[in-house]
Amino acid sequence: MNPFEFAFAIVFMVLAYRVISRVLHNRASQRTETPEVNEDLVRQIGELEERVRVLERIVTDDRSDLRRQFKELGG
Repeated sequence: MNPFEFAFAIVFMVLAYRVISRVLHNRASQRTETPEVNEDLVRQIGELEERVRVLERIVTDDRSDLRRQFKELGG
């Protein structure tokens, strides 16, 4: 293989890699931008926010604080 063919092969491989990586990146970004996926993510975030609110109520509840203190005193 002469030097020109070798240089051409390297340039071709680099360009092919860049094209393939962009195609794969575009396909991956298109999958996550569908309206169904977005609606599902928004629903999941809402459910998680509600769980956090419930946990905050439990943690800040005076009775749970008293229970925790009794448990710490008892053992």
